[in-house]
Amino acid sequence: MSQYLQVKVADVHVLLPTLHVHEVMRLDDLLTQGTAHVDWRNRVIALMDLGQVLGRTATALKRHYGVVYSSTENADDPPVMLQVDEVLGLREPKTQDWRPLPDIQTRAQLLLDAVWVESAHDRHSYRMRHPTTLDSSAAGADGSGEPTGQ
Repeated sequence: MSQYLQVKVADVHVLLPTLHVHEVMRLDDLLTQGTAHVDWRNRVIALMDLGQVLGRTATALKRHYGVVYSSTENADDPPVMLQVDEVLGLREPKTQDWRPLPDIQTRAQLLLDAVWVESAHDRHSYRMRHPTTLDSSAAGADGSGEPTGQ
């Protein structure tokens, strides 16, 4: 059984494999270089709004948390900091609890590979594919074919 960090961005719950999460922090006092980079532990890394990566409409509200995440298998590749609205905690879905996403080609399936239906909370949580290419253009900005929030 694997462990995941559950985050929420806009109306979407996402599960990030904890083996690839380096750190979770509040964004309030971080030094950013514009809107694309952040100084993390004396290293400049990419800063990405996970909502925009998933094709959610951009918001004027500032995201409150940053999750430093390695999206590749290569340990030499720098991590990225994903901006999220909420950090909900650690989750351990059982293997049999995962449901495959519908077998249709959507931009979301480039990033997400399964869904965990949490009946106790009446929500769907989408598992981040790993490795994956985190690129705001991968999911598109129009939101078509994206998961609906629960």
